[in-house]
Amino acid sequence: MSLNIHVALAEHSSELQFLGHDLTAVPDLELMVHGGMPNLAEAIIRRLTTPRGGLFYDPDYGVDLRRYLNEAATEEVQFEIARLAEEQAEEDPRVARAIAQVSFEQSTRTLTVHLTIELATEQSPLVLEASNVTVEVLRAA
Repeated sequence: MSLNIHVALAEHSSELQFLGHDLTAVPDLELMVHGGMPNLAEAIIRRLTTPRGGLFYDPDYGVDLRRYLNEAATEEVQFEIARLAEEQAEEDPRVARAIAQVSFEQSTRTLTVHLTIELATEQSPLVLEASNVTVEVLRAA
């Protein structure tokens, strides 16, 4: 069985605001910096493929949805996957609300999670600027 995760903005989301920048090596292991919606989508996907407790400094981060791949794709299991995906997406401070739809395609044995997110209207309370020498706090709530 395989797992597909799709992240999309809700039509009624606020203006696309600054969503930060981060390093990525997706899709070809070439290290680069990206930002905006691709950055947010990748951050959410990391949350959905990292086992709970996988980060030593944040024991509540993550839920590895791949653990469901060998279970029967019952309605109860699909509901549980949707609930966990929504909870983890909403843990990101850039996300106000997430709605997950989970489907299972029997012929291809593919589990698909489609997350529609609504962006938070308030920016993160802590903004840092980092260089190769310093880290400066630009805004703190």
